[in-house]
Amino acid sequence: MSSVLRWQRAWLPLLVALLLGWLAVPAAAQNLTFRALSSQVGLSENSVSCLTQDRAGFLWLGTQDGLNRYDGASFRVFRGDPQRPGTLLSNFIQDIAADPRGGVWVGTGGGGLSYYDPLKESFTSYSEGVIADDFVWSVFCDRQGLVWAGSEKALNLIDPKTGKVRQFRHAQAVSGNVHRNSIRAITQTPDGRIWVGTGEGRISVVDFKTGRLVPLAGWAPGSAIKSLAATPRNGLWVAAADGGGLCFIDLLTNQKTHFRHDPARVGSLPSNEVNAVLVDQQERVWVGTVRGLCRYDAAADYFTVWQHQLNNPRSLPTDKVISLFQDRSGLLWGGTDQGVVSFEPRPNAFTQPVPSRFTGPVWAVAEDAVGNLWVGSETNGLLRHDPISGRVTTYRANPADPQALPEDFIRAVLPDRAGRLWVGTRSKGLTYLDPATGRFRRFRHNPADPTSLSDDNVRCVYEDRQGRIWVGTEGGLNLIDPVSGRCAVYRNNPHDSLSLSGNYVRCVYQDRRGRLWVGIGGGGLSQFDSRTGHCRAFRARRDDPHSLSTDFVRCMLEDEQGRLWLGTEGGGLSCLIDAERGRFENYGEADGLPNNVIYGMALDAQQHLWVATNKGIARFTPRTKEFRTYDTRDGLPQDEHNAGAYWRGRDGRLFFGGGNGLVAFQPAAVRFNAEPPPVVLTGFRKFNRWATLDTSITASRLLTINPRDNFFSIEFAALNYRLSDKNRFAYKLENFNEKWIDAGTQRQATYTNLDPGTYVFRVRAANNDGVWNNVGASLRLVVEPPWYQTWWFRILASWLVFGLLFLAYRVRVSQLLALERVRHNIARDLHDDMGSTLSSISILSQLARTHQQRGNAEQSSQLLDQIGDSSRRMLDSMDDIVWAINPAHDSMESVTSRMRSFASDVLEARGIDFIFKVAPEVTEHRLPMRARREFFLMFKEAVNNLAKYSKAEFARITLDYDNRSLVLRVEDDGVGFDPKAPAQGGGNGMTNMRSRAAAIKAHLTIDTAPGEGTRLELRVPLK
Repeated sequence: MSSVLRWQRAWLPLLVALLLGWLAVPAAAQNLTFRALSSQVGLSENSVSCLTQDRAGFLWLGTQDGLNRYDGASFRVFRGDPQRPGTLLSNFIQDIAADPRGGVWVGTGGGGLSYYDPLKESFTSYSEGVIADDFVWSVFCDRQGLVWAGSEKALNLIDPKTGKVRQFRHAQAVSGNVHRNSIRAITQTPDGRIWVGTGEGRISVVDFKTGRLVPLAGWAPGSAIKSLAATPRNGLWVAAADGGGLCFIDLLTNQKTHFRHDPARVGSLPSNEVNAVLVDQQERVWVGTVRGLCRYDAAADYFTVWQHQLNNPRSLPTDKVISLFQDRSGLLWGGTDQGVVSFEPRPNAFTQPVPSRFTGPVWAVAEDAVGNLWVGSETNGLLRHDPISGRVTTYRANPADPQALPEDFIRAVLPDRAGRLWVGTRSKGLTYLDPATGRFRRFRHNPADPTSLSDDNVRCVYEDRQGRIWVGTEGGLNLIDPVSGRCAVYRNNPHDSLSLSGNYVRCVYQDRRGRLWVGIGGGGLSQFDSRTGHCRAFRARRDDPHSLSTDFVRCMLEDEQGRLWLGTEGGGLSCLIDAERGRFENYGEADGLPNNVIYGMALDAQQHLWVATNKGIARFTPRTKEFRTYDTRDGLPQDEHNAGAYWRGRDGRLFFGGGNGLVAFQPAAVRFNAEPPPVVLTGFRKFNRWATLDTSITASRLLTINPRDNFFSIEFAALNYRLSDKNRFAYKLENFNEKWIDAGTQRQATYTNLDPGTYVFRVRAANNDGVWNNVGASLRLVVEPPWYQTWWFRILASWLVFGLLFLAYRVRVSQLLALERVRHNIARDLHDDMGSTLSSISILSQLARTHQQRGNAEQSSQLLDQIGDSSRRMLDSMDDIVWAINPAHDSMESVTSRMRSFASDVLEARGIDFIFKVAPEVTEHRLPMRARREFFLMFKEAVNNLAKYSKAEFARITLDYDNRSLVLRVEDDGVGFDPKAPAQGGGNGMTNMRSRAAAIKAHLTIDTAPGEGTRLELRVPLK
């Protein structure tokens, strides 16, 4: 027994201390909100070993499987590819650092050191031979722009301007440890000195004169150094692995303070396995260990610890914190083995004064005169929270006790000036708690008693400035006497326009002028005169935009200017600006309100109106008419709230209730992000595929687009990492659309079939609190025209059109000249043939008349015969001319038909047998009018000569097509003739034929001799 007692005496205090250490986590420690990003949202791998931020504002994360660039919405992963030059040589990222030029230096395990060029989006690598070796543990850019790379064998100094590399090592005599020059951490103190931590556990400073690493005096090597952090006052924090813990070194005095885990001490370092240490912008010290994140309070010598909490998505995803970083906005980042987390270094403004496990869904809240918080729950009855002790007292319904709470579903709570606590229930009427006895007095509806409560479904309880208690139920308005319990009931009377406008009373409010206002579900707003019981109704009218927005009023309050604000169900926010004329100003989702269903409202000290909705809590500034919305992403326990659960506390805190309990906050403590976000272009896609550009689109100012790429998208981002999913964008394309397009949270703009020309794409963005960067980013786009719209093609086309017009002109002139020649030839023929024929007829007529007068009948008859022959020849000639100029006779079928008919008439009259044969190919061609006429006349001349002079018994006429020529052959078996002898009859037939042939560029040959017949061949070339 004594040994047990001794064990208890020895270990019981330790167990109590452990238990207290586990329980006594400060409120602030439980109130940091962590937002996690992992491989599920695009991170290449979950072990985040290092972080940095480049000059543009991108966040870079190194993992064991690639380098990641984060823009607040998506990750872009860079990995090595042996087939692609300009990529990483290793995907195992050990450390990264951003330099002032905008690039990023990357230390890898086995791939040496790489530099990322933001203009070309490619990597330049430094391998063994240039630097000491390929295993780079740490990278650091100092204030002079020099790059320090700690590798396994040395500290490497790279001058980016010259490309020169210098190496620093410990003196050989320092240690024989293989890790003595393995540089694991690098930092720079305010005095400009460069400090390193080694794998041997040594702390050393760079000596530029000797080119050596000089160990810190009095520091005993031990565990490998994982991280160094310099303070503004020349202090140095050292994080060590393998149980080395944490140490602070005052470099001015060389005094060292060690911090280790002490199970018996509350507030000690949670683990001796320390991976990272960071001094933030406010000089707070943050430490990442394998057992959580902690912050050191030097004044209290206390480490506040944050660890993973089961079923709490806002806690750390794991206890193992590998790396720490603070971006330029002050946001902190922690790399873990389960992804990366971001968090504000100060506690969340939104708190839950009563844990939700006590309250459940909250429908009512109020604060009494001594500061107790009263909470009406849906399932857990009535709760009282003592803010000093933190104690929660619960009042529950007990059907067996008539003086207990009548029901656990509480809809309204009101502490009155007399000290009573009025409680309205969902279905069991009204009650009040007597603080002296702790008992409840009940008031119920009695249909037989007109002075009883109008209905057991209580929705609100209100005390006016005269101390009167007004109760709103689903059956009317009640003025209750707390002593007698009797009620003056006011209901709607459909036949009385001065009665209450409805019975579903949701809220009651008395303004500074003493007017009583009643908000009614379905009945709008009633101005109630308690002296007469008369009401004036304000209702929604669709045809009047200045009427009440809806007839469903849920809450109301008056601001310092005397304006009455109403929260409605489905109609947003309404403000009564002129009660005499019944004019309202209405604000809804189109004006920035997150949701048109309002459950409760409260004014803060700055006269901002805080409105609880289905989509978070909105802060409305009446002066600027601007809304700012806060939701679960900002730390609220829920987005959807409950009607009636709203209150402003004596200390200015605002309270709102919802499905996940009660939230409280000081409006002034709610963080406002006043920094406009940097806006960058992040990507260019053609036909929804990533396009590789010669210069990064982030740095580009001009982009030329091929006319074939008529479907493209420009991607952009706002580099604000505070609730980055709230970032909003607007863009326009000058010379295409001059008005800004509200893109909401969409991060790309797509264009199709832009006309050739020059455009300017502009994009601007707002951060999570609606602060806009109106300068934004821009990109000049030159859409090249297709070849048929280029200047050279237009000049060529102009010349071509000019040439075609000139050619058409020449053709037309040629046609007119040809027509003129035809007309001239016809006129000539008419003059020559017809004129001579008519002249001869005239002469013969005179001779015939003379012979007739003299009685020479025989001579007169001969002359008349000659006149007839001449007339017939003239008619034939006229017929030939008319036939030749008729377009209907252009076809060779018409020509051959006329030739056949003529030959038949002439030769058959002389008793000559003949054959007329036409090759099939002939009919496929055409002769121009002039050629057709000359051709036919030559044919007539040949046939006439054959009939008159050949004395033939047989003739052969053929038409062929040979070598692009029409070939006419006329052959007979007649007497022939001597071609050199004068023509028979003294005619000009042969001469005329040769003349006509020459006119149409035909070739005429006649083969004949006396007694051997005649063979005529005419070749007419065809186009």
